[in-house]
Amino acid sequence: MTSYIIKRILLIFPTLFGISIITFIIIKMAPGDPTAFKMGSQEQGLSADQNMAKAVVEQTREIYGLDKPLMLNFRVFTYQSDWEDLQAFLASHPGIESSDPAYDEELTLLKQADETAVAFLMDQVENSDLSDLELRAAIEVLTLKQKLPIDPSMDMATQLGYINTWWHGKRDSSGSLKPGEADQYQFSTWQKLKMVFTEAQYPRWLVRMMIFDFGNSIKDNRPILDHLKEKLPVTLIFTIASFFISYLIAIPLGIYSATHQYSLLDKTTTVALFVLYSLPNFWVATMAIVYFGGGDFLDWFPVAGLNSVGYEDMRFFDKTKDLLSHIILPLSVWTYSSFTQLSRFMRGSMLEVIRQDYIRTARAKGLSERVVVYKHALRNSLIPIITIFANILPYAISGSIIIEFIFSIPGMGQWAYQSILFRDYPAIMAIFTLTAIMTLIGILLADILYALVDPRISFDSKPA
Repeated sequence: MTSYIIKRILLIFPTLFGISIITFIIIKMAPGDPTAFKMGSQEQGLSADQNMAKAVVEQTREIYGLDKPLMLNFRVFTYQSDWEDLQAFLASHPGIESSDPAYDEELTLLKQADETAVAFLMDQVENSDLSDLELRAAIEVLTLKQKLPIDPSMDMATQLGYINTWWHGKRDSSGSLKPGEADQYQFSTWQKLKMVFTEAQYPRWLVRMMIFDFGNSIKDNRPILDHLKEKLPVTLIFTIASFFISYLIAIPLGIYSATHQYSLLDKTTTVALFVLYSLPNFWVATMAIVYFGGGDFLDWFPVAGLNSVGYEDMRFFDKTKDLLSHIILPLSVWTYSSFTQLSRFMRGSMLEVIRQDYIRTARAKGLSERVVVYKHALRNSLIPIITIFANILPYAISGSIIIEFIFSIPGMGQWAYQSILFRDYPAIMAIFTLTAIMTLIGILLADILYALVDPRISFDSKPA
């Protein structure tokens, strides 16, 4: 058993690596640019100056690493051909403006080469006969990537003068030449090869994920860990409470239905539970608000958030009462579908077990029905329930998006929904990563519990 657990723990890492790649690719394939969402209002305010708006967007993309290639950055080797392609594009489009999306798309490839293209571009600026469009493109890449304080409104001679001083250095008051930047942009093949793997979005994110540094949210620039500290406890309250309530109701109800098959109570609970299970939770949540949350009928419970106004100033008893009044409706909706499903699984599993030969043997030995059911039948009947239990941990991370959204609960589900709408890549990747980890841990715990409840199950390898 110990060797099996060690193997399964080691298997988590390559599995998580595969999940991270698939998740990353799916997220990046989704339409929409998070920079456009974040900068929408600012771009409207900067519409009078397109160059400034473009610079702000480019800087925002660079801050969050969105200006890098997705998986590998081979642009550190191909910048010369990328420059030739750009020259051919500009030659075939003599009237193109810098705000044209096609121009940006051509220039993006050259920008992805980062520092490796600086020396080459400076050589082009100083020693090649460039057209005005080509010269402006080279200066734009140099300005953006090296954070040079060059305003596009400057005339070309002023821009070239500044770049020349930056590159070659300038003389101080004593007449000595201060070194420039030329010597800092020479890269060996090994350094470029290293940058292929490090200067891309996925490798950079993977390294940070390994130390649980998920970066900052694109939406509000707050650390992802701060969001987790706020959202996760809220979702855990509902998940853990729902877990205990569901199992406390489902297991006894399933046992009773199986041991009293076709009784009136069994038939009644079967019909009632199937009806409840068939009702979509968003409809039940809406009806709960209408009937019990001050809609057209009763006004028993608040229907939004977790606290009332002035919660911080309440006494402990009043705080507890206020919190309970806020969580009763969402917790009820959160729980009902779980215990209906669990009770049916428990009933079916118990019915299968009590028909086994060893159960008939136990009864033939004269054991009481209570001993037969709870000592001999129950443990083996729990295997399907343990399988469902494996989903509890990831559910604690992902939360219930629909219920949290309807009841305005600031938990993981609502945060995940908002992050997807906003294309908040760091938040989405953090949620998916933690959910994947919890899923793998839940499956491992389920396997261990299998062996505990059923001694016939063994994960130890046997010699042939």
